[in-house]
Amino acid sequence: MSLWISLLLFVLPAAAGHATAAQPPAPDRAVVARGAEVYRAQKCQACHAIAGAGNRRYPLDGVGSKLTDAQIRAWIVAPREMNPKVRKRAYDKLPKDDLDALVVYLTTLRTP
Repeated sequence: MSLWISLLLFVLPAAAGHATAAQPPAPDRAVVARGAEVYRAQKCQACHAIAGAGNRRYPLDGVGSKLTDAQIRAWIVAPREMNPKVRKRAYDKLPKDDLDALVVYLTTLRTP
C-alpha cells in the first residue's frame, strides 16, 4: 500500500468525524417556538433582553454559544447555586415541558 493511500485512510475518517461532531442536530422548531412563548409568558424580558428587546442590563444574546444546556437550566432553576451573589429568583416550579422548551430556545441564541 502506498504512503498516500495510508494517509488518506487515516485522515479522511478523522476529518469526517470531526465535521459531524461540530454540527449539533437542529432543535425541533415547535419546541423552540414553545420556548420563546414560555420566555414571554414568564416575563423574562423584565430582566433580560434578546436582540435589544427587554431589559438590556442582562442580555441573553449568544447565551447558547457560552453555556451548555445544563448550565442554562441551572441558571433558570437554581441561580444562587450558579452564583451566590445573584439576586435572580429561581424558576424551579416551571412545568418540565416548559422548562425543557425554554432551555432549547435559549440554546438557539448563538453568536454568529
